[in-house]
Amino acid sequence: MNVPAIAKSTFELLRNQPEFLKITETMITHLNKIKSSLERARFVHNVVDEYNQKIFSHPIVKELMPCKAGCTGCCHTQVSVTEDEAELLAHNISNGVEINYKLLEHQSLAGNDTDAFFAIPYKERRCVFLDDQGACKVYKDRPSVCRTNAVLGDAAQCDTSTNSGDGALRLVKTQEADMAIVGAFALAKESGTLPMMLSKVLKAKHAKENASILKSVFGRIAGKKPISKDHEI
Repeated sequence: MNVPAIAKSTFELLRNQPEFLKITETMITHLNKIKSSLERARFVHNVVDEYNQKIFSHPIVKELMPCKAGCTGCCHTQVSVTEDEAELLAHNISNGVEINYKLLEHQSLAGNDTDAFFAIPYKERRCVFLDDQGACKVYKDRPSVCRTNAVLGDAAQCDTSTNSGDGALRLVKTQEADMAIVGAFALAKESGTLPMMLSKVLKAKHAKENASILKSVFGRIAGKKPISKDHEI
């Protein structure tokens, strides 16, 4: 279980407080009732957004938070997703969202290894869902981690072009959302970095589609009647 670092840290800090632990437990209970992977992912995203709304709408946070379209510092870092979230991203691709598959494959080779990922040149670490203007192509369905990545102050603190992101960040505290995210990752069949998980899901879908095509072809062949003697040459 590859729980996002910040969410994991929040859970370890607050797990002994009943009101916060209940958020994690409630998330797990609700997700167990949802059959569709896409619906589960979107349910988690809605819960995270609801918890974040009151925090991000605070006047001080709104004034000091530099995060906006075109600010892509965190979009060059490692992001963890659940299998459900990877399925949702793949669904967007199936519906026409274009990505650089070569770049995805390159990033996926780092697996869950943080050092290996940050060894990739900065420009090649950009999220495959960023467009040319630095906006997210799947903003509505972006991962839960992306929904909580927010800082206060200068956006330059998020820049990892010359380091691995180990510097101090003035993060916006999203404790309730973090506890919900832990619940989602705890229940996930599999989780890991976005490039690795998305690449795996896309390859599985491709293999399934190929198998379906072959089955259809063989079915048509098997269903053909043998050529009668009257039609033989």
